[in-house]
Amino acid sequence: MTLSIFEVHNKSELKEWVLFPFRFYRDDPFYVPQIIREEIDFFSADRNPSFDVADTKLLLVRQNGKTVGRVCGILHRLEEEKLGYKRGRFGWFESIDDANAAQALLSYLEDWFVSQGCREFTGPHGFTDLDPEGLLVDGFDALPTIAGSYNKLYYQKLLEDFGFQKEVDYIEHRIEFPEDNPLIGKLQKRVNAAESGGYRVVKLRKKKEILQYVDQWWDVLEASFEHLYGVTPLTYEQKKYYTKKYFGFVDPNFMIMVADRKNRIQGLFLGLPSLSRPFQKAKGRLLPFGFLQILRGFKKFDTVDFYFAGVHPQANARVVFPVMALAMYRTLKQHSVRYIETNRELETNISITGIWAKYSVVNKRRSRIFKKLLTVPAI
Repeated sequence: MTLSIFEVHNKSELKEWVLFPFRFYRDDPFYVPQIIREEIDFFSADRNPSFDVADTKLLLVRQNGKTVGRVCGILHRLEEEKLGYKRGRFGWFESIDDANAAQALLSYLEDWFVSQGCREFTGPHGFTDLDPEGLLVDGFDALPTIAGSYNKLYYQKLLEDFGFQKEVDYIEHRIEFPEDNPLIGKLQKRVNAAESGGYRVVKLRKKKEILQYVDQWWDVLEASFEHLYGVTPLTYEQKKYYTKKYFGFVDPNFMIMVADRKNRIQGLFLGLPSLSRPFQKAKGRLLPFGFLQILRGFKKFDTVDFYFAGVHPQANARVVFPVMALAMYRTLKQHSVRYIETNRELETNISITGIWAKYSVVNKRRSRIFKKLLTVPAI
């Protein structure tokens, strides 16, 4: 049995790297495939500006000539500036149930990270907090969101056998939407007070209206999330790229922004009709019928996925958050939503996870970031 590691250097190898999970998870009822064309674009150094701030290796492992795994290794220079030391990141890890294949991939990255003076080896991460992150360790019988984690049950053992240990967990809840919420009355009083102080929900009717607020949107998102684990700073070019990549999917009904009397955005709350089933039906392709499946998903849905909720640190969260929350509640009720998917939240964020515990939780998913300490050789 011969194992070989290859670095991706050309378009055909990149396509092989991108397509591996589509073949690997074929017929898996809980796998949500991404759009192939967008995945190739995302992992192309000449198209994704994240490659400008990170040294990256895309690796394939082949067994007797057949691809049996892949991984991405990242040395993020802006993260190094933030942390004050080098951290080696890995992400988009996939492997057959074979310790030798998995360790061949991870050992290749570990050797590279050690040679570059990294103190630790962590993941799964993306380039930024906007990318997929975390390894699913609990909740394998629940359909993830289009941004959620999914992997084979045995992945955790592959990582732990290599020497990885838990760093932090993310929790995702699927909650039955409460049509009659006893907290609404209290929220309304707080909202009335906030509105008397000049705060208001920005009314959005069309997607193009979002673009006039996009710079402020990114400013609030970065300011409110920069202290969280794994969050990396974003360059101007990255913001432009992610705007183009994700804002086409945004439904203005579920883009809640709160502005002050000077029209400055102080808080944001982003949801999206669940597109997991439409993405499954599209099977990674927009043409000829994938686009129609996704379009139908925006028109007919009973679940909304929550993605981001943040208040600018210079604003008063006790004033801004109730305005956001009540606006989202009313929007969900207006659209007869039955379920909410909270997406990933740090388990240490008890102020948020405690809120969801008060409602009817249908299921819970847990994904994990792993860490392995590295020994940098003495010079």
